[in-house]
Amino acid sequence: MNPAETTNFLGDILVVDDVATNLRLLSHILKRHGYQVRPVTHGEFAIKAVQASPPDLILLDIMMPEIDGYQVCETLKSDPQTRDIPIIFLSALSDGADKAKAFQVGGADYITKPFQKEEVLARVANQLKQRQLQQQLQQQSELLREQNAQMQAEINDRKLLEGRLLSAEEKMRAVFEAMTDIVAVVEFQGGEIGNLDILPTNWVRLYDGEIDLVGQTIEQFFNPDTAESWRNVIQKVLESRETINLDYCLEMAEEIFWFAAAISPVREDAVIIVARDISDRFRAEEARRIAEERYHSIVENAIDGIFQSTADGRYLSVNPALAKIYGYPDPDALIHHIQNINSQLYVNPNRRQEFIEQINSNNSVTGFESMVYRQDGSIIWISETARAVRDSSGKILYYEGIVSDITERKFAQEAVKFQQAQTEKLLLNILPQPIANRLQDGENPIADRFDNVSVLFADLVGFTQFCSEQPPEKLVQLLNQIFSNFDKLAQQHGLEKIKTIGDAYMVVGGLPFPRDDAAIAIAQMALEMQSVLTTFNHHHSENFQLRLGIHTGPVIAGVIGMSKFIYDLWGDTVNIASRMESSGIPGKIQVTAPTYEQLKNTFTLEKRGIIPVKGKGEMLTYWLMNYLQN
Repeated sequence: MNPAETTNFLGDILVVDDVATNLRLLSHILKRHGYQVRPVTHGEFAIKAVQASPPDLILLDIMMPEIDGYQVCETLKSDPQTRDIPIIFLSALSDGADKAKAFQVGGADYITKPFQKEEVLARVANQLKQRQLQQQLQQQSELLREQNAQMQAEINDRKLLEGRLLSAEEKMRAVFEAMTDIVAVVEFQGGEIGNLDILPTNWVRLYDGEIDLVGQTIEQFFNPDTAESWRNVIQKVLESRETINLDYCLEMAEEIFWFAAAISPVREDAVIIVARDISDRFRAEEARRIAEERYHSIVENAIDGIFQSTADGRYLSVNPALAKIYGYPDPDALIHHIQNINSQLYVNPNRRQEFIEQINSNNSVTGFESMVYRQDGSIIWISETARAVRDSSGKILYYEGIVSDITERKFAQEAVKFQQAQTEKLLLNILPQPIANRLQDGENPIADRFDNVSVLFADLVGFTQFCSEQPPEKLVQLLNQIFSNFDKLAQQHGLEKIKTIGDAYMVVGGLPFPRDDAAIAIAQMALEMQSVLTTFNHHHSENFQLRLGIHTGPVIAGVIGMSKFIYDLWGDTVNIASRMESSGIPGKIQVTAPTYEQLKNTFTLEKRGIIPVKGKGEMLTYWLMNYLQN
């Protein structure tokens, strides 16, 4: 690309020089290489321009009237807003002292006049790169400062949180002190259970204040069998000095209550019992147990497969139906054998990942169809409907879903698709694809007009005599070989073969899609058809020749009828192209004047002259010879 055409912004450069020719030259060089240039002719103007809008780089001439480049540089370097802008000095002064002064006042580089364009561009690019790196370092430093400030804020927040946690602990302590669990102290003296002391706030809640339990014994509180069990537990706690947890029930007011109790030693001869009413939970668990039994019954007897699997590809549970679908004798065998669903089950190794991605996106999949391996290695089709089960934080615990064997349906669908593909393939061998599509869409009849179509007819000279001398098998084999090569040429040049009639071949360019180079493509094919036949004659020791005719003009093209469809052409263009072939000479390609006009700038053609054409009178024709030589 020409540098002047560059659209990328490479940097804003202020050029300061009191010599107009130098200023123009530098501006021209820099602009052509993508830089934005602001030219200035005076030192004071340069200072004001930088303060108004700081550039990325300054090219500064030293020798200027009133205020020289050294003074301009010192002024800019003394200002915190402009001191970081790199300055390249430009000067005809090549003495070492001048250069040293330039660097002492803050210059970043020095270019001696007369300067070279490549040197200027290289030094400018270098300084801008250093400027960019410096700015990146400043940004990173600022980012570090922000991160430090953020860390300090987090430390402050943590201290605040710790204070809040301390306050929360105090509140929790108060809650424990005021909890509503039943708390009782039981003494055990001389092998006998002594008094039962219950905190008043708790037993009043439990017994509605109707029974005073303080001072009673375990034997008085429980029936004999239950009391004996409690005696054994309390004695064990006192001997082991360890807490024992147990659940027990009480029947009060013709209603059964369940409690979860923790018995802990408090003295050598006493234990503390903390009991919580779990009747509601117990009833809920009993209801859940019944529901689970019913659920498992449904799962075990379901027709479809049901599963639970981990995110990493292991089955947690499956029902007998799924084991049967996958060819295993029972669910345990399936779970034991398939340790990695990803690699052991799916035929497509990426299918499990696609399953997971869909669930991650929508939390479920429906009708997820895949090919899977059964235990015996055979392949079946399945459809999965599944969802993700998550915990309260959103983390996936497992997947659960239903599997259906859809092998028979898929085979039926594939059979239908195969038949459709075969039908479409057969149709495309007969008709151009756009025409076949229109016919499949129900359009019939199909007719289109094309104004610039080139039609070629080719006749295999000598083949009629050859037919009488050869067996049918060889005849058809050779003709098929020749015409198959012609078909390949038509396909290579984007042309449409219309039909073969005996040993005649018809091909057309410019339809079903119009093209401006249709005549050129037809001419190229005609020349290559001659080459193909020459090669064929050499390999088979034959002496066939082609008589070819081409004409260009308007045609009507379409499909008519109800069966044995063929895409055909009608009109004078077709008739004239046929006459060009029949009135031609073996080994020659005869074209009409309209075709000649479209070929004369690409091919060599010889004028044959005016010949009589059946049904059309006299016509001027030409011989197509070869490509034009460069």
